[in-house]
Amino acid sequence: MTLLILKACRWLYRTLNSDARPWQIGLAVVLGALAGLLPLGLGTVAAFLLILLVNVHFSTAFFSFAVFQLLSLTLQTALIRPIGERTLDLAPQALVVGAARTPIVSLFRFDYFDVAGGIALWLIIAAPLMAGVTLFYARYQAWMKAKLANSRIMKLLSQTWLFKGLRFVFIGHG
Repeated sequence: MTLLILKACRWLYRTLNSDARPWQIGLAVVLGALAGLLPLGLGTVAAFLLILLVNVHFSTAFFSFAVFQLLSLTLQTALIRPIGERTLDLAPQALVVGAARTPIVSLFRFDYFDVAGGIALWLIIAAPLMAGVTLFYARYQAWMKAKLANSRIMKLLSQTWLFKGLRFVFIGHG
């Protein structure tokens, strides 16, 4: 358990202090959410392929995948499946039946309640999630750079052996 907490702290520290742009972090969270809300299958593989093809922060996308996969497992019967059922009821049946019979598209299983509910829920939360994470990360970076640039204490602490040891633990190199 302690190792898991330490790894989460390392991930958070590395992400918040990375050279990634705010849109890369925001898009990584959104694409990780898509992969996490879908049941494991070809849709998840396609989402991870998109994560690899688009220039986003991979560890943030993977962390977002894990968080949304846990949320998906807990909300499957209470939220995702009913949303998927309602979405498929409202969708044009000719389109759904046609997609279910198409050779490649049928492998994504869009006609399943869990897949349709995951995609519908993702479409609802994608824009606010992207905007919120991007705005938070941009403000954090500006605040942290201003704070560290003027900090004499940080300059003094960075020379101590304790600080160097903690940096090694959290970052992984000296």
